[in-house]
Amino acid sequence: MKTVLWIVVGAALGVMGGTAGALAGAVLGGMVASLLAERRETGARLEARLAAVEHELEALRGRSADAATTMRRSATPAADPGAAAAPASAEASGAAQRAMRSPVADPSWPDLGADTPPQAASAAAKGASPRATEAGQAAGSGAESRPQIDLELLYARWRDWLFGGNTLVRVGILVLFFGLAFLARYAVEHALLPPALRVLGFALAGGALGVLGWRLRERRRGYALSLQGGGIAVLYLTAFAALRLYGLLSADATFGLLLALVGLAAWLAVRQDAPVLAIIGTAGGFAAPILASTGAGDHVQLFTYYAILNGGVLVLAWRKAWRGLNLTGFVFTFLIGLAWGAQFYHPWHYASTQPFLILFALMYVAAAVAYAWKREPALRDPVDGTLVFGVPVIGFGLQAALVHGMPDALAWSAAATGAFYLTLGAVLHRLRQARFELLAASFTALGIAFLSLAVPLAFDGRWSAAAWALEGAALWWVALHQQRRLASAAALLLQAGAGVLFAADLLHIDAPRALPLLNSAFLGTTMIAGAGFASAWFAARPHTGQSAARQGIGSILLAWAWLWWLGGTWDEIVAHCATGVQPAALLLTFAISGALASAIGAKLHWPALQQGALLPLAGMTIALAQVFGYAVPPSANGGWLAWPLGLALHLVGLRLADRDIDTSRRFALAHAAGVWVLALALSQELGQRLAPLALGDGWKLGGFALPPALLLVALAQAARSDAWPLGGWRASYLAGGAGPVAAALALWSAAIHPFGAGAPDPLDYLPLLNPMDLALLLALGAVALWLRRTGHLLPRFAGPVWRLHAGLAAVAFIAANAALLRAVHRYTGTRWDLTALLALDATQAALSLFWAVLGLGLMLFANRRASRTMWLTGAGLMVAVVGKLFLVDMAASGALARIVSFIGAGLLLLVVGYFSPLPPRRADRDDAGTPG
Repeated sequence: MKTVLWIVVGAALGVMGGTAGALAGAVLGGMVASLLAERRETGARLEARLAAVEHELEALRGRSADAATTMRRSATPAADPGAAAAPASAEASGAAQRAMRSPVADPSWPDLGADTPPQAASAAAKGASPRATEAGQAAGSGAESRPQIDLELLYARWRDWLFGGNTLVRVGILVLFFGLAFLARYAVEHALLPPALRVLGFALAGGALGVLGWRLRERRRGYALSLQGGGIAVLYLTAFAALRLYGLLSADATFGLLLALVGLAAWLAVRQDAPVLAIIGTAGGFAAPILASTGAGDHVQLFTYYAILNGGVLVLAWRKAWRGLNLTGFVFTFLIGLAWGAQFYHPWHYASTQPFLILFALMYVAAAVAYAWKREPALRDPVDGTLVFGVPVIGFGLQAALVHGMPDALAWSAAATGAFYLTLGAVLHRLRQARFELLAASFTALGIAFLSLAVPLAFDGRWSAAAWALEGAALWWVALHQQRRLASAAALLLQAGAGVLFAADLLHIDAPRALPLLNSAFLGTTMIAGAGFASAWFAARPHTGQSAARQGIGSILLAWAWLWWLGGTWDEIVAHCATGVQPAALLLTFAISGALASAIGAKLHWPALQQGALLPLAGMTIALAQVFGYAVPPSANGGWLAWPLGLALHLVGLRLADRDIDTSRRFALAHAAGVWVLALALSQELGQRLAPLALGDGWKLGGFALPPALLLVALAQAARSDAWPLGGWRASYLAGGAGPVAAALALWSAAIHPFGAGAPDPLDYLPLLNPMDLALLLALGAVALWLRRTGHLLPRFAGPVWRLHAGLAAVAFIAANAALLRAVHRYTGTRWDLTALLALDATQAALSLFWAVLGLGLMLFANRRASRTMWLTGAGLMVAVVGKLFLVDMAASGALARIVSFIGAGLLLLVVGYFSPLPPRRADRDDAGTPG
């Protein structure tokens, strides 16, 4: 906080001098704060070091005293005990002096102010105690295994690099460089001294700095490196000024000189193993033309100069794994190129600019390969992710600006970029070296991403959202491999942002879709879905370190991918298919998608993807709902192909799921629901096929019940089959699947009658032998057969079976009375209305006799079966008949129909009393059968 306060105070004091004054004030404030903090920290470090040295000295003295005592007890009494103690004391004294001289430094960052030569540092490292070495190795390994970014550590390192060590040297070099650059411009503007003398003065100043730094390299390493870097930067500035400001050198001579300076900086950096020197020289070289620019230069010269600089960076990249140098060149090159393009670029510059963009991109791709070559695969960050992914993303953005307004140019650019990365990934993969494994995979992923991006670019817009999704998938893959939480979060946000952007574009901009499938709407949703599928697979792979959180994220990503894929295809079907064809198209899409998911999931051992086996069922359900709404048969408009294929793929997916994953609970409903959907589809098929024909309503109403009844009979007949799927899912098919079908048939049998009289036209009406009555007989018979074959499975789902039998009997009684009323309707010509039919004497007489005959039949059958319950049911019917005779029929006892009903019912009661007495209770039968 104190450092920030000093920076703010310095900026506030310098703001009177404008922006430059504020910047200078902030720098000076930071310097003051850093010096004060350094003073406090140095005192604390020295106190701690002194205490440690005193402790070590006491330990050495104790060990030397023990050694002297041992020597006195040995066989050489002439030995001087002080001689043994003297080396130890001298060693301790030397250690103390060295400890007090050497500051505490972070070994992972170069210290420009440290004066220890590399040889001395190496010797000190070799002379470290084993315990310290082990501690350092443990700390290093711990740091490598911890992928999280410590922001405080990054800030501390940046602060130490800028203000640590010999701060005055660093700031002095920086201020001197700016001063010389401003002097060069001032000399041009005010014509001070001849141009040759100006250039010579700058060159001498830079050379003097470099020579002085070289002479001090052994004694004051950090100081010397700062001077050498500053000298090289000044020489860069001098060469560029000689070309651009004064015209003293030709372009060829200047570029030769610059090339020599690049080589000199590279040689000095490699010779002294000083990446900071290379960074300083490179940064100065990039800044030189900007600081000396008058705004009237040639961009070809500028980019050629930068190409030479980047060539030096690339040469060093193949010698040393200096990531900071690579990033310095990359940032300067593309930021300066972006700034120039934003201010000066015009379409006529394309021919002279495009080659440089390609060259710079290739250079930094090569630098990324060189970094992976020099790094060991066991080390953390074996791939420079900034270069690997930054070059194509930023380079493609600049390419989009270059080719703006050129038809299909961006599409060809994306295709060429994708082909390049795929080829490079394949070449690295064929080398079969562990150090290139991650880099080859990254290049392959980028190649696929850019080739995928080229397709929508060739047709119409919305490519940015798709690019985000693909980039998010690639970043997610790298983040999982390197175990980076921040990168993982960024990858997920990229994909979510891509979806939001794409959805907003679809809602607000209804772009034309001239070609089915080959339009930005469908291709964009496909890319977002593909990125989601790939991300879900990356999260599901075993080697990525499974955790509950990652599994949950993988499931969400998979659901996200399915949402975009199915939603995109549905939207495309609605946009390009006629209304009648849409159900079949949707069913085919869902069925094929589910089958592919099942097959791929089985191949990859990915259980979550195999859940796609449920998609054919979902497609059939949606298609069925649509054909119900359209009142058409499912087989119409391509359904003849879609439905058989959907059913087949539904069974194939369930079969694969049974074989590979645990589906005991999750897929039981899918097996049962398949029966429901099939029954409804068959019912709709026959019913809608009969609807437009010139037939009586008996055919049309009965047509809806016939297919489900036949399906129920087929399931009941196969109840004891061990073949799949019944063999493994018997309860799901016979109880969960067939049960609702049976209930629907029973409900239809009881409730269909008000919807029509069941006319058999063009056939003549025959009682029971007409389409409506036959359909009722088949439906009720199918339910009865199902109850008989599967009764042992039902108590777990529906309670005692006798209740189901009683319910079926009640439905059958209603259906039989309806059949009787239809007969009365047909033979008397009375309209099909319940009130009108019940008002007929013939109807009442027929009902009384029918109930009496039915009751007689039940009682006779119960007597033979010794079923007391059935006998009582028949008796109840007879009681109802008697009650009806006296309460209803008595009102018109003079009518012939009433007379017939009374006489007939009385005779039937006599027959029942003689032939069918009440069966005894079970206990009475048991007592009668026991011998006395």
